[in-house]
Amino acid sequence: MNADPSRVGLHDHERFLRQYPPYSKLDAATLEALVRDLEVVYRPAGSTFNASSGLFVIRRGEVELGGEDYTDGETLGGGVRTGLARAQTDTWLYVLPPAQAAPWLGHPAIQSFLSSALSVRLGTPGAGPDLTNVPVGEIMRPVHLTTPQHTVQQAAAQMRQARVSSLMIPLPGGQGFGILTDKDLRNKVLAEGLPSDTPVARAMTAPALTAPEDLPALSALNLMFRSNIRHLPVVQGDRVLGMVGMADLLRVQTRAVGYVVQDLLDAPDIKTLCAAAQQLPSHTAHLYRAGQRAEHLARLASYAYDALYRRATELVQAELGPAPGDYAWLLLGSIARRECGLNPDQDHLLLIEREEQRPYFRELAVRVENVLARAGLPICAGGVVASRHLYTREAYIEQIGTWFRVPDPQALLNVTIFFDPRVVMGTLDVRAVRARRLSARKHPAFMAHLTRLAVSQRPPVRLRRRLGWGQDETIDLKVQGLARITDLARLQALHVGEAHPSTFVRLRAPGPGLLHPETCDDLLGAYRYLLDLRLEHQVGQLERGEALTSALPLEALSGPQEVYLREIFKFIGRVQSVLAAQVGGL
Repeated sequence: MNADPSRVGLHDHERFLRQYPPYSKLDAATLEALVRDLEVVYRPAGSTFNASSGLFVIRRGEVELGGEDYTDGETLGGGVRTGLARAQTDTWLYVLPPAQAAPWLGHPAIQSFLSSALSVRLGTPGAGPDLTNVPVGEIMRPVHLTTPQHTVQQAAAQMRQARVSSLMIPLPGGQGFGILTDKDLRNKVLAEGLPSDTPVARAMTAPALTAPEDLPALSALNLMFRSNIRHLPVVQGDRVLGMVGMADLLRVQTRAVGYVVQDLLDAPDIKTLCAAAQQLPSHTAHLYRAGQRAEHLARLASYAYDALYRRATELVQAELGPAPGDYAWLLLGSIARRECGLNPDQDHLLLIEREEQRPYFRELAVRVENVLARAGLPICAGGVVASRHLYTREAYIEQIGTWFRVPDPQALLNVTIFFDPRVVMGTLDVRAVRARRLSARKHPAFMAHLTRLAVSQRPPVRLRRRLGWGQDETIDLKVQGLARITDLARLQALHVGEAHPSTFVRLRAPGPGLLHPETCDDLLGAYRYLLDLRLEHQVGQLERGEALTSALPLEALSGPQEVYLREIFKFIGRVQSVLAAQVGGL
């Protein structure tokens, strides 16, 4: 803006303020009234003013207050961001003197913006129910029963007539229930060439895995993925109440992703599997445009990626033959945390029982990685994939101990990569691995080094005029924002002993952690905002046919987005500064 702000018309002031929060939330009449109460004040570079009373909006210029920089569209005063402010450059301000500011500070939008926690200011309404809050008793369908003596032909006819894919079978003597699914009919009857008069007892799975009616849908979905089942009976004591399927749970929030998951699990061959997986970004983008939040969509997409990993492994094993022993395929990174965008890559490792099993599992890993790449999941640029990171369980436990004892830069980097694991496939017991990982808090020197790493990469909070940019004038939402919060959440989790990889779970974990609960709430609010902003950016890239990245051009930011990003980066920087002081600073 080249015009002197003191000489422009009222409508110009309204247009400017309408670009930035909280004034963007005011209706036209209210904003017009506010503008009439404003004074336009000029402060030359190097001059100071007291921002302890009244309200100050920076129209043009840069102001330093409390060690932090503020620029166009940002608000000072109002009971927060108070103290002696210094103009870093020639600066024009909109000012509401104390007498005029008092009634405006009570306006709900302005009051909320100035006095609420960061998590509240950044909050936007969610869309659709959340799987964490819906019990399976509210989703279940009626259950259909048969007897162990019925034939599989009778059972199949009953399933066709009722249009269901499973039947429950009461076991003799009140010993619970068995279950017969369409998968059982395919794999245990047709594939084995059994006659149609085979009794149901021979084909059913017993006892069936069940869930109580108050189990959260998200927990039920996790249970089904871990157990490689698609039907979960809902019980109350010794009474079966109903049945939920995997697709039923996914459709609580959206039908489209639920269908993708089912298509992936049912894919008869690798070509079909890859074709189904390649549709996931477009399905997710459509649902985002329909109002779903990035947090929920990332969680749902992760179930599709779980299904992709699982089915790819099954299809490759059908070619290689059965595994020579138990194993655990561990996901890492954003998919493991269930927080990915539209362009995740492969991050994973493989744990096995014995060293002599390595040739089989390495071949398995190489083939699965190639299938995943064809399906749209590129191999991690850093090579963090199972074919290169294949350990026996005991060797991996020892490797973790080495990172604790020798916390050099590479060891610390390994921790940030390998300390967000989640088992997606296999039955190898990894409880000892989890216990060893969580024992990090017993190594104070290691924790101090890890803290220094978490605070060493600061978001661009002190750059002048704009948020800061690279050669292409972009800001990387992942590297400069999301990763900073996941680093802090990982520290918090290790301090409280929380094993779950999710940033949301880690920052909600109870116990005396490194971070204050209110700080955790604000970090969660910032994390949700950054996830939404990244997904909005990537959806636009997808629709324009561009390569998907987390690098957002600064010119694409709206006024509110720029203000909120500044607030987020300043807040992260403050948290990092506090932690840095605790470990000797940086």
